[in-house]
Amino acid sequence: INCAALPESLLDSELFGYERGAFTGAATSYPGKIALAQGGTLFLDEIGDMPLAAQAKLLRVLETHEVFPIGALRSRRVDFRVLAATHASLDQAVRAGRFRADLYYRLNVVRVELPPLRERPDDVVALFEHFAKQLAARSRFGPLRLDAEALSRLSRHDWPGNARELRNLVEAACIVFEGVALGQDALPLPPPGDDDREPQRILDALERCEWNRSKAAVLLHWSRMTLYRKMKHWHIGPG
Repeated sequence: INCAALPESLLDSELFGYERGAFTGAATSYPGKIALAQGGTLFLDEIGDMPLAAQAKLLRVLETHEVFPIGALRSRRVDFRVLAATHASLDQAVRAGRFRADLYYRLNVVRVELPPLRERPDDVVALFEHFAKQLAARSRFGPLRLDAEALSRLSRHDWPGNARELRNLVEAACIVFEGVALGQDALPLPPPGDDDREPQRILDALERCEWNRSKAAVLLHWSRMTLYRKMKHWHIGPG
């Protein structure tokens, strides 16, 4: 479950479950992701964005091995493993009061830090080929091929959006250049050393899309999160 994708009320329902009639619209009971993970693993993506109230409930479940669905009269015994991921620094979030220290230490048993893609240039080509094959297998697009210069250009890009940015590039290139061997000039990437012109490129895209950031992100071949991050970096906002 992606903790950043749902509002707090829905996150509670999805995680902890609810009984029939617990709230308006609860026509049937739902066990919740925690109960469904019984005997297995629950993956909590973007746990750094979990609201504090839900953090407290999750900590209670981890400490007591019991989950209390919304509207239930008694708890249910649960036994599951937790795998959590985040793009944010939980150490900083704890110091800022946005993440509970007790939950942080409860989760931080085995820690794996994945370096950003810009620090793993040898992985870029392998990931590109993986995304291209994956997209070709599930769509009508033919396989995407790059020449040696284009592959080298991929490895030199700093990938501020990490693997998501690379996947978006593959999808954009497949749509425009289906089955064509691409050179580096055809890649939907800013030229090397183009950082000084990036703010103007962002403004041009936003103005063309009447400040619709979702459409501007597509125009720039970025994810929305990459566009938001770059707008914040360059202090770009409407008006």
